[in-house]
Amino acid sequence: MNEPNEPQEASRLAKKLREAFSGEKRILSYDAWLEELRQHPYRLLRSSAQYLRDMFEHFGWREVESVGRKRIRHQLFDGVPGDAEGQRVVGQEAACDQVYRIVRNFAQEGRADKLILMHGPNGSSKSSIADMIFKGLEAYAHTPEGVLYRFAWIFPKAEVDGRGLGFQGAGRRSPEIGDSYAFLPPEEIATIVPSDMKTNPALLIPREHREGYLREVCKAIPDFPFRHILRGDLGTKSRAFFDALMTAHQGDWKRVMRYVRVERFYVSRRYRTAAVTIEPQMHVDAEARQATADMTLVNLPPALQNLRLYEVGGDLVDANRGLVEFSDILKRPLELNKYLLTTTEKGTLRIPGAMAYVDLVMIGSANEKQLDAFKTDPNFTSFKGRMELVLVPYLLEYEKEMEIYRDQLAGIRRRMHLAPHAARAAALWAVLTRLWRPDPAHYEEPLKSVVARLTPLAKALLYQGKDPSDLEELSPEDVKLLRGNLERIAGEFRDGPVYEGRFGASPREMKTILLDASYRTESKCFTPITVLAELRNLVRDKTVHDFLKLEPRGGYNDPARFVEDVERALVRVVARETREAMGLIEEAEYDRRFERYFHHVIAYVRRTKVTDPASGEGTSPDPTVLDSVERLLPTGRDIDLFRQNLIAKVGAWSVSRAGVKVNFRELFPEILRALKEDFYQRRKETIRQVEDDLLVTSTPAFEYLTQERKERVETTLANLEARYGYVRESALEMGAYAIRRTRVLTRE
Repeated sequence: MNEPNEPQEASRLAKKLREAFSGEKRILSYDAWLEELRQHPYRLLRSSAQYLRDMFEHFGWREVESVGRKRIRHQLFDGVPGDAEGQRVVGQEAACDQVYRIVRNFAQEGRADKLILMHGPNGSSKSSIADMIFKGLEAYAHTPEGVLYRFAWIFPKAEVDGRGLGFQGAGRRSPEIGDSYAFLPPEEIATIVPSDMKTNPALLIPREHREGYLREVCKAIPDFPFRHILRGDLGTKSRAFFDALMTAHQGDWKRVMRYVRVERFYVSRRYRTAAVTIEPQMHVDAEARQATADMTLVNLPPALQNLRLYEVGGDLVDANRGLVEFSDILKRPLELNKYLLTTTEKGTLRIPGAMAYVDLVMIGSANEKQLDAFKTDPNFTSFKGRMELVLVPYLLEYEKEMEIYRDQLAGIRRRMHLAPHAARAAALWAVLTRLWRPDPAHYEEPLKSVVARLTPLAKALLYQGKDPSDLEELSPEDVKLLRGNLERIAGEFRDGPVYEGRFGASPREMKTILLDASYRTESKCFTPITVLAELRNLVRDKTVHDFLKLEPRGGYNDPARFVEDVERALVRVVARETREAMGLIEEAEYDRRFERYFHHVIAYVRRTKVTDPASGEGTSPDPTVLDSVERLLPTGRDIDLFRQNLIAKVGAWSVSRAGVKVNFRELFPEILRALKEDFYQRRKETIRQVEDDLLVTSTPAFEYLTQERKERVETTLANLEARYGYVRESALEMGAYAIRRTRVLTRE
């Protein structure tokens, strides 16, 4: 039925593809490339380091909060448009920005003269960082700004057959071909020989004239470092062709350039084009072979057929003009890596029978055990001078850690309901295993005394930006002091060999734990209870993982205790959600009480009147309103100072968020918590009754409850579902669990 339209559709598609091919300038004569060079000198001459820096900046960046400080988040690592895998790097802002800064320094120098070595524990995202850089390069290469050109030698049949030299006998060719063989139709081409190294066409300009010509072309950007072009040279095969053709045409460089076709190429890891990953292997990464017997070279013009030609190949050759990744580079014998010292320092690759000029950025990865062993080797000093080390530790923020589990959680969610807090429980436990006990001796009073009481759970909550005073014995003043010095606390171990995030549960292990737990449970819901049970099984056998063998110190490095800490935090959260879901008070009531209190505080501090909303008249601040809130708080002896500090904090909020209504919940979470606890204490009996009724739901005893009590249970379950994402089964399971555990912990 659609057959008559098919040729028309095919023609339309062919036209679009042809227009796209032409618009992208996929093939150019050398003259046309020189014109492009005049218009875009930087774009066509930049080195691989400059190209990589430009790629980073193409995707942009933004500021994010991470462990108490602002950090740069390069948006490349949020994902690349069009990537079917949807890959991204979670967290690791410091490591990613350090890679960028190193590349930026390379770009300022004009080339990469060191290897970037990412090191950290197994599974800390080193390979993922490299993967995203590769994906970014591939995407950038398809943009107008990311254009890359190489060249190939093209020889017409007429010359191979001896029917003519130059353009003699070219009458059969279409007039648009001009003085170049670049656009010869396929039937007139004898052979095409690409440059081995994806060589920049600028290297076809003879060295003795290259600098003067390029400086004239780049006069608008006089500080542009293009030393890699000035000192570089053609590959061995291209050099042989160039010299032989110059001789055959008696030094007529323009006639030699007729044999050159400039081709746009695209970075591709799959096809090993300017993007190569080298796994640990027992041979060098490049080679040279005699190419005279190659069938493609049989079709060369007679003047070139007697040349003794060599061509280079291998991983580094494939990666030239781009990026090469050495995965687990320190697993290779050291002798096989020694040539990298010369390659990085001089930009040359010495191969038996040939020497190649390379222009690429090298990045490698190694785990800490490999690096520690390498540091004991006498050759380490030599290598260290040619390396830039980038630390990639495990994450220390549990909400970011949760994002790493998304694929596993999606798989679990397809099989069963995923209850709230299940992933958070796993992530929090993982972060706790990675923390180190701070040394109070590194701090002065009063911080010293507070740090001495800083538990792993409190530290993890602070790193996440949460208030730990609800769970640990810390006052609001303690929390404020810790937050003000959080960057200092987080940096205590950063530069040492035993840093936070070096040891502990890896994300890979946690993914396995989540999947194992999901298959072992008989419940229809995957809940935090399931996760805690799996973690308890894990910590019983200390021979399985290295981090389980660490000696506990002051509450730290104690994975078994961390399971109990996570449970305690979990129970507190679920119990609070259950109470709030009972509907005994509307959330808006807290906001009204907040605002009423602060209106009176402001009037008291500023010695003004409070406007009565009913009458519109001004009245003095009501001491009973002030006392109803302040009696719940640790105000200290000087109540006036306490109130002034509150108003100062409100003022700072208003300045930083001009025009935005003050969010008292966000600004004063400790006051909100105190108000809620006060309300719950006053409604203790009612709450206890609803909890008892929840415990007998789905049992025969539930039928004996009054209709009012049944409706209150149903309201609680409905609110748990609507507000927090439970379903009835998980709400009952988690609610009952939290109620029972709270009562046990309270008795303890």
